[in-house]
Amino acid sequence: MTSSSVDEPTSITSRTRTAAMPSRIEPMLASAGSEPFDSPDHIFELMWGGARTMAHVRDGHVRILGRNGLDLAPFFPELYLIPGLIDAHEAILDGEIVVIDSEGHPAFEALRPRLHAIAGIDPAAPPPELLKPKNIAGQLSYQAFDLLWLDGRSTTSLPLWQRKNMLHNAIRPTAEFAAVDFVNDEGVAFYDAVLERRLEGIVAKQKAGPYLPGERSKSWLEIRALRSGDFVVGGYTFGGAYRRGEPFSQVLLGGYGPSGDLEYVGSVSGGLTDSEARQLVDLLEPLHGAGSPFVDPPPVHRLVYWTKPELVCHVRFSEWAPDGHLRFPIFSALRPDLRADDCTID
Repeated sequence: MTSSSVDEPTSITSRTRTAAMPSRIEPMLASAGSEPFDSPDHIFELMWGGARTMAHVRDGHVRILGRNGLDLAPFFPELYLIPGLIDAHEAILDGEIVVIDSEGHPAFEALRPRLHAIAGIDPAAPPPELLKPKNIAGQLSYQAFDLLWLDGRSTTSLPLWQRKNMLHNAIRPTAEFAAVDFVNDEGVAFYDAVLERRLEGIVAKQKAGPYLPGERSKSWLEIRALRSGDFVVGGYTFGGAYRRGEPFSQVLLGGYGPSGDLEYVGSVSGGLTDSEARQLVDLLEPLHGAGSPFVDPPPVHRLVYWTKPELVCHVRFSEWAPDGHLRFPIFSALRPDLRADDCTID
């Protein structure tokens, strides 16, 4: 059902270097789609639910930049082999760091030890140079789904089908590094397969669309089967004995709406160990602020510390409630690779 080429004629692109490789390209963002569909004008990819990053390859070296510009490569030394597996002196790839579990499913929680090491929430974590594959419960992999630069030339203005063909032709896939497979035309059947396997969802992408750095475009549509998201911490409450040792009761979460204001979306308390909860408070204490960062402060019936909206966490939840809040949220991991303003809500 999956494919590694788009149903369009290939073309030859010059590999002569003509410009300096940019130090950073902002990722293109997808809009929310309501339901799966079939279309000869689209390809359909799996939503991996990993850490979105840009892999910058230059003359045998690689930097793997999170959306906040942090180089994550030292924390994922398994990915230093990428330059040897791509036919290019220079390349910029858009993709995700994921962990594949024993059943072949993406498992975001398996990234948690590395993400918490980056954030400093795990003081017992080894330094980056001592991180080994055994620290990950599964197969760590970089799944590349777009090619933005190749040997002196930007490819962002090319249609997606051409970028995809160039990407697959350039990569020699391994367990640690591969170009994302996709489905041509048949989005409904692909979504049903994803739903049956309880995966996160699919992304529909227009074959003729260019890459639009930093823009949220309807030429990419996320169609979710399960719910998760990244949210900004705007404060935490204590009192009420929700947690043993009680470093806090609940963490207050928000996201930036269309107006640019930070909107409250609910609170989370489950999913953290007591040790992680105490370390989280250590990270939040320097961010204490005088007032609520939310445009409409939530009613809080316990003691509260408001915090500057800088720390980001990943949360899984059952659905959005009619009041715009998360139902049954569970903390998944901190996201030190993201900026607060990456956390937007429709």
